[in-house]
Parts: sequence; C-alpha cells; structure tokens
Amino acid sequence: MKHENGFDFVEYPCASGKADALVIILPGHANHPVMFDKLAKQIRDERPNTDILIVKAPVPLGASKEHIRKNGARGADDLYTWHKLSKNAGENAKLVLSHFFNRVPVVDQLNVFADAQLQKRGLGGEQLMLFGFSLGGAIAVQMGTRRAVAPAGVVNHSGPVFPIISPKSRPETLFVMGEKDDFFYAGKMKVEPAPPKPPKGKLKKAFDNAVNDAVSQVSLHYDDSLKRLQKAKLPVEDIVIPGLGHTINKNSFTPAMDFMRRKLGKPKGP
Repeated sequence: MKHENGFDFVEYPCASGKADALVIILPGHANHPVMFDKLAKQIRDERPNTDILIVKAPVPLGASKEHIRKNGARGADDLYTWHKLSKNAGENAKLVLSHFFNRVPVVDQLNVFADAQLQKRGLGGEQLMLFGFSLGGAIAVQMGTRRAVAPAGVVNHSGPVFPIISPKSRPETLFVMGEKDDFFYAGKMKVEPAPPKPPKGKLKKAFDNAVNDAVSQVSLHYDDSLKRLQKAKLPVEDIVIPGLGHTINKNSFTPAMDFMRRKLGKPKGP
C-alpha cells in the first residue's frame, strides 16, 4: 500500500513503465482495496499499458475480523468508508445535503490526488478514467463533474447519483446496475429524515426542519439517479444486468470494460 497526496492506494503499474492512461478505482462503503484486486487485474489484462490505482477510503470502520472475512476482504486490516459517520441523525442529514449540493470535501481532495497522479505520469485530464462501486460510484460522478477538464469517462457501478449542481464538466458516463440490487434498484430507497430535536430558537429549528425535509426527498433509486444524470446533460449509457445483486460479475464487467476501452482509445506502446 502506498501513500501519496493524502490517500492510501494500491498501484498496478503498466507493463512498459510509461502509462498511456490512468484508471482510478473507488471502492464502496465498508470495502477495502483487496476486494477489487481481481477487477484491477482484469482491467490491466485488457489494457496492459494503463496504470491502475485502487484508492482506500480514508475513514476506518473498526470492523471485526469476522465481519471483514464475511465481506470478502480476507487479510485486510479493516473496512473503510468515505465519510466520518456520526450517531447524530442531524449531522448525517447535513452530510447527505452536502452530496445534494456536490460540496463534499473528500471529492475535491480526490481530485487533487488525481491531478498529482496524472502529472506524475505526464498525462492530461482527458486520459483519466474513474471507476466507482456503490458509494464510490456516487463519489466518482461527483469527481468527474467537478473537474475543469472532463475525464475520459466515469463508470458508476451500482452507485446512487445525487443531484448534480452546476457541473464544471460533463464526462461521458456509464451507469451499471444489477436487477437484483436491493440497495438501489429492487426497492425505492429513500433517506429517512432526522428525528425532531428540541428547538434552539426559531431560526435553528427552521433550518433543521428544512434540512430534514430536503434530505428525505432525495431518492437513491436507480431510475431517479439516471434522471439526474440526464437532467445535468451528461452523456450517459445505462445498463441493468439481469439477475445481478449489489456486486460486480462478468456480465457487468464486460460492458464496463468495453466502455473504458472505447473512451480511452487505442492503447499506445507495446
């Protein structure tokens, strides 16, 4: 595991030592980079002259060894997520609202990381591909729309899309979801509003109520997420994989790899 520009990551270097593109993989909530080792190797097999990075989310969850094993992360030190979670419902509501306005600090931090990694390789922003799974997919979409130069593409695999406010760029996006995904497809999942708190003045009470009302209306369902991409005028390809749950398999990897191959162009070098 390397640590550069504020993040820990696993690097899969290209065959020639001179990359023609960079793929950054963003895991989901309660994931670890070891869970995406096979995915990275499959991408490298398809594009041997591309550098691939799996970024570890910054917030450890303190998972037990048994929980780590059950999540398919055998050998990992912990499971990680992208945001510091709070037991305070109001704080969590404000976190969701920060997604609503696409003003999540970790998104900008990740773009600083991506820029530094591109510069290190002598690559431009158009040679970057973002691949996010679950919550990592939501982060990947926000990263792409906050970059001055659109990346080559964004793959959002099994992740929600929050409202996209004033995008700086409109990257070509592949939105992949499993038909049996019980998080974001099989059910109309909504974010529950925080329970009411004792009033602390009229303005405080009005603000908290407004936050809760707004958050409770943010559906994370696939159909609503797709509409947000379309409303923001992002060029989007969408695909629902029959029988697939909240995971990645051959049937979802194949269209994702085809998308990446098309958007990154013909590999250069040997």
